[in-house]
Amino acid sequence: MVSWGIRLELAPVEKDRRRTYLPPACYTMSKDERTQSCKCLRDIKVPSSNSANIKSLVSMKDCKLQGMKSHDCHVLMTHMIPIALRGLLPEHIRHTITQLCSFFNTIHSKVLDPEFLDSLQSDIILTLCQLEMYFPPSYFDVMVHLVSHIVGEIKACGPVYLRYMYPFERYMGVLKGYVRNRSRPEGSIVEGYVAEEATEFCTGYLDGIKSIGVSQSRHSGRLSGVGTIGSKSFNPDYKLFELAHFAVLQHMTCISPYIEEHMATLRVENIGRADLWYARKHNEQFVTWLKNKVTTNFGQPNIDETVQKLGEGPNSKVITYQGYDINGYTFYTKQQDEKSTVQNSGVTLIASTVEYQRMNHETRATIAKNAYCGVIQEIWELNYGLFTIPLFKCKWVNNSSGVKVDKYGFTLVDLETNGYASEPFILANQAKQVFFIQDQSKPRWHIVMHGKRRILGVDDVVDEKEYDQFDELPPFSIGTTSPINGDTTYLRSDHNEGLWVDTTHVT
Repeated sequence: MVSWGIRLELAPVEKDRRRTYLPPACYTMSKDERTQSCKCLRDIKVPSSNSANIKSLVSMKDCKLQGMKSHDCHVLMTHMIPIALRGLLPEHIRHTITQLCSFFNTIHSKVLDPEFLDSLQSDIILTLCQLEMYFPPSYFDVMVHLVSHIVGEIKACGPVYLRYMYPFERYMGVLKGYVRNRSRPEGSIVEGYVAEEATEFCTGYLDGIKSIGVSQSRHSGRLSGVGTIGSKSFNPDYKLFELAHFAVLQHMTCISPYIEEHMATLRVENIGRADLWYARKHNEQFVTWLKNKVTTNFGQPNIDETVQKLGEGPNSKVITYQGYDINGYTFYTKQQDEKSTVQNSGVTLIASTVEYQRMNHETRATIAKNAYCGVIQEIWELNYGLFTIPLFKCKWVNNSSGVKVDKYGFTLVDLETNGYASEPFILANQAKQVFFIQDQSKPRWHIVMHGKRRILGVDDVVDEKEYDQFDELPPFSIGTTSPINGDTTYLRSDHNEGLWVDTTHVT
């Protein structure tokens, strides 16, 4: 490189006859940066069944990752590495690494838009070119080259997740578990496999016997909701209790005609009021109005039994939990999270809200669809006699001051903000799980990452329609493509922690 006059700033520097100093390249991290990135990974807590405990993979003493399996590498590549590098390394290096991780995150989605694949192919070719500019030739083996063929493979064979190697790796572990005689491993595997097949054949003629070797999800039989940790009953504050009951009524389909009737009654009795006034009065009076209505018409055939029970209200004693399984998710309260190695208290909700704006001395109402993020503080279960309804009492992030999206598409939230205190409750079956990772470059903010749930249907049969739906939540990374800058610096000038090479034995 010196004789060709290429990147002379990276040329070896001979300090003496024994040692040669190699200046730090643009991808070389200082000791403080390595420590900070490892600390970020060590402090990450993920939801249950999302991945392994990342803390166990990080060695702070050596600033290295150790003991990783293939799925651990998958999680780091698709989610964690761009977060661990935030605020570290030069901008062009961090940008290129984020592009590569974004590509892998995109291709592992369960749903892909075919019209998007061509642009995805162009982006990954550009990313590989940038990698060749910044990293040494020894980094580029055939595995890196194969990345350029993945999009074509998707066009021919479908989404990547249908061809994962994880099922085969797990089954290889099952086969290895059959080995009892280590001097004859193949014979032991055959003997164990035949014995299992024969037993499975016999169980087909017996009722109530579970299949052998078929793992059962922990959410099996719990999709409609089951409390798991810390069950107890108490009498809540009356105002909070009314808010919880009102949240249930607002989301029940059978109550919709009564909501419209009550709003119509308010408009007739109070002509000329603003929409905001009607909304406030509805929130204040609807629970009492509905109770009086079902009490007056008690036993009438036009009153549905479910409506009757909802109008009468729930039992005054509320059952609370610290953990709850529903819709393929495991949820914890914030208090339970602090005692656990996982983070199950983060929730998000896509909701349509009515926003009122004052314009030209008039109040105008507009309907907006937004994503709201929060942390579960309490888990309630209201008993209406014929049925129970679980709710989450959450502390919500204020969308106006506590949410932003950076140029890499990361959604950041300020968990210290407290918004929408008048609407703390949501139905548990509406919640989707997220988890929060502290941004090392801006500790006040936390990055929102999506949780993972097991897609099951009625009677624990996989619902194929679930796989055909696009996720409503914002993507992991968007708009990361940028033109290659030919004036990029290849030397780290902000630190001098290069590499010393002992040249005593070099001939």
